[in-house]
Amino acid sequence: MRVIESGPAKSQPIVLVPGWCFTADIWHKQFAALGDRYRLVAFDPRSQGRSTILDHANSPDDRAEDISRLIAALHLQQPIIVGWSQGVQDVAAYALKFGTHDVGGLVLVDAAVSGGAEALDGKAAGEELGRMPIYASSPREYLQAMMPYVFRKPLSPNELSDIVSAGLRTPSSIGVANLTLDFFGKDYRRAFERIDVPTLLVVAGTAPDKDVQIRQPIPNATSVVVDGAGHAVFYDEPAKFNDALVRFVEARVADRAKR
Repeated sequence: MRVIESGPAKSQPIVLVPGWCFTADIWHKQFAALGDRYRLVAFDPRSQGRSTILDHANSPDDRAEDISRLIAALHLQQPIIVGWSQGVQDVAAYALKFGTHDVGGLVLVDAAVSGGAEALDGKAAGEELGRMPIYASSPREYLQAMMPYVFRKPLSPNELSDIVSAGLRTPSSIGVANLTLDFFGKDYRRAFERIDVPTLLVVAGTAPDKDVQIRQPIPNATSVVVDGAGHAVFYDEPAKFNDALVRFVEARVADRAKR
């Protein structure tokens, strides 16, 4: 697994989990702004970016195991785990499998925790299934067409090329499998009852499921809506996202110091 790190070894660790077909590099604005203050750790999930490509075992549960192994290997104490998009399912899978007693807090960015196939209505299921053959047959064109939804702020030609090229490292067959497992797999909302740490929900003001995200019954959760941002809230509006993250992290650090 390709991992990138920055920051003082003894500072508050923050693990940054990217979304579907993205890599650790998508968090570069957080590394630039916060990398000298916190111990930032980001990685390419299995079968994405420069991590090992696997023709099996690419579910949120498998990626949750990777998060657990990463935390253990780097000896991260009470990390804040930040998951974006597909990464939200990975964080939920982690909480469901391991609980949150070894975690300082969770940050879920612009995605609701998946309820699996039974939670999808027919229209939503049909839309998801309808996009998969398009991606499978024309992955480059699909990824390029996806960018205006992910990013509201214009990308430079180099940014667009780098992000699409990174996404193409995931074989489309694996990408389709990942989407299927995320949307039609397990009901990861069962993780809510295992989350016993503060959770921050960061939601794009343009998100079509904004209200669904905010109303998720996660104990001790607060939400921040970021206007002017696309799906990649932290990329479009890094100052607003970073401010919300810092406030959340510092509140958790201060709370632990009181105990």
